[in-house]
Amino acid sequence: MVWRVVRATLGSLLLLPNVAAAQLASMRPPSEPFDAAKAPPAPNYSEPSAWVVWPGRPSNADQTPKGLEGTIAKNPDADVFFVHPTTYLQNDRWNARFDEGGATGAQLENGVLRYQTSVFNACCRIYAPRYRQTTIAAFLNPRDDSNKAYDLAYGDVVRAFDHYVANEAKGRPFILASHSQGSLHATRLLQDRIISNPALRKRLVVAYVVGASLPEQQEWTRLPICNSARQTGCIVDWNSATAFTPLALGRGLMMTYGDGDYRTVGLKRWMCVNPLTWDRKGGASATANTGALPAVGHGNPLPAMRTGVTGARCARGRLIVSITRDKRDGFADVLTKLGSYHNMDYNLFYASIRKNAIDRVKAYRAKPRS
Repeated sequence: MVWRVVRATLGSLLLLPNVAAAQLASMRPPSEPFDAAKAPPAPNYSEPSAWVVWPGRPSNADQTPKGLEGTIAKNPDADVFFVHPTTYLQNDRWNARFDEGGATGAQLENGVLRYQTSVFNACCRIYAPRYRQTTIAAFLNPRDDSNKAYDLAYGDVVRAFDHYVANEAKGRPFILASHSQGSLHATRLLQDRIISNPALRKRLVVAYVVGASLPEQQEWTRLPICNSARQTGCIVDWNSATAFTPLALGRGLMMTYGDGDYRTVGLKRWMCVNPLTWDRKGGASATANTGALPAVGHGNPLPAMRTGVTGARCARGRLIVSITRDKRDGFADVLTKLGSYHNMDYNLFYASIRKNAIDRVKAYRAKPRS
C-alpha cells in the first residue's frame, strides 16, 4: 500500500480532508482506454466560465489571512498565470470536465484558491484557467493512456495561456505559478511557449513551478534555477517532506516533461530552492518562517498565519521540514502521516512566498529596459 501511495505525491491535491490512505492506494485507472472522442467538452477561454480566477471578478483568491486585510494590490505591476493542481479524485474517466462540480469543484474553490492562489493577490492580477485536469488515477498508475490524458489537459492550459498573451497581457511582466499536476503542465508550457519566445522570456518575472519533480539538471529548459530572493527570469521548485519519509523511495516513478516527451525522473536529483532563503543550499530555522497558513474548514474565513511552524533545508533534492507535535494543528493530512507535506508546499511558507513575489516584481521593474 505504501508503494502505491508513493505514486500519489505528484498527483495529490491541496487538502484532502475526507480521503483515506487506503482509498488513494486502491485507486485504479479508468476501465476504458483513453479516447479523445469521449473527452468532456473543451473550455472556451473567451468565456468567463473557463476561468476560475479572472481580474476584477470576485473569487476565493481574493481572500487574505486574518491580519492581512487591505493588502491586496489595487493596481499591480504584473500578472500571474496560475495552473492549479489535481482536484479530481474519481476514476470514471481520464479527464474531468473543466467546470466539474461536487467535491472536485469545492476543493478547487475552497482549497486551492484560498491556500495557494491567494498568495499572489498582493503582487499581481491573477489569471487561473479551468482545464480538463487529468484524474489522480493516471498519476497513481502511469501508462500510455495517462500520457494522452496529460496531453488533453495541457492542450487546455496552453490555449488559455495563448488567450491571455493575445488578449490580456499587453506586454506586461508575468509570473508563472503552479502546483503538482499544474506544475507538470507549467513545465511543458515553459518549454513550448515561453523559453523559446524571446519576447515572452524577457517578460517572465519568475516561474514558481512548485511540487513538481523537476530534475536539478535543467539543460532542457535553458532557464536558470533561482538562487537569490530578487533574481528574475529564473525557476523555483521544492517538494516538502520530513527527513525520514518513505515517499523519497518513489522518486524514480515521478513524471516530468522534457525534450518533447513525458518521462520519469529516474534517479536524478530533484530541484530544490528553499522558500525561506531562496537559494539552493542554505537552511533556515523555524524563526525565519514569518507565516504559515493553517487549514480550516471550507466555510470558515482564513485564520491568522502562525510564525515559527517549521524551518526548511534542501537535502537530496527534497525540502526538509520538521513540525513538532504541538504545532501540527492545521498542518496534517493523509500524506503527512507518511512524511510528505506536498499538499502544503504553499501554505507552510505563505508569508515568505507572498513577500517574495512582491520583491521579484519590484526587482524586475527596477531593471533597465532596452
